[in-house]
Amino acid sequence: MRRTLQPAAAAKRRPRGFTLLEVILAVSIAGALLAAAASLMVAITDAWLKRQDRHFFEDHVDGVTEFLQASFAHAGSEITVEANDSPSNNNTESGENEDANNQDNRNNDQSNQGSALLRKVEEPITWQSPPGFANYEDPLIFFRLKERPPLLVQIDDAPIAGVESYLHFEENEGLSLLWYTPIQEESEDIRDLRRTPISDLVTKVEYIYWDERFESWETEEEPLEGEGNDQFILPRFLKLTFEYEGVEKERTISIPVPSLDALIF
Repeated sequence: MRRTLQPAAAAKRRPRGFTLLEVILAVSIAGALLAAAASLMVAITDAWLKRQDRHFFEDHVDGVTEFLQASFAHAGSEITVEANDSPSNNNTESGENEDANNQDNRNNDQSNQGSALLRKVEEPITWQSPPGFANYEDPLIFFRLKERPPLLVQIDDAPIAGVESYLHFEENEGLSLLWYTPIQEESEDIRDLRRTPISDLVTKVEYIYWDERFESWETEEEPLEGEGNDQFILPRFLKLTFEYEGVEKERTISIPVPSLDALIF
């Protein structure tokens, strides 16, 4: 005889589903886990970005310092329209003197690297006012380069035989180079010069002098005037202050000063 299940017994054997309270609790737990994972990801991303910014600032400061130090070290060539500054071969009394003069001419030609338009100057770095500068404005640090650094972008395809540069600083614009090529370009006004930004993170430029009276180093925000009219003293060091997101870094750049004296040991 076949037995039939009662309705109450059939209801007990059916699979039981989730209640509304259990679903809400599961969704809440999953949402909390997702929020924790998202906050962890955001924290890791922020830490990585801050690390990247910190390294960017340090690399930028070191790069600007190395560029200026290398430019100062290679400064000292100027453009001249003279044919050659080497001594000419005059009528000599003996062939021995002629040979000596010819040898001197060859040495001078080699020192000029085969070009009569480039020569070494006695003061590779000095103070000089750019074209069109007013008389009441302080001069800028001026130096000459025989070759154009890669930072200075050339517009046309003409080769550059020499570059004359001015180190220019503005509080709202940072540090930049004003430059031109004396052979290819005529500069009668400051607007004729090319401007290449070096760093907009430079907030201060200071000059470090050696005070012989007190035998101490002095830091000045303006160039010191010498005894003569319109003459300024070249500092021994250039101090740059960089600032980025409240962090300041200082770098000191030495200015090479040529000396005619030699040390005797």
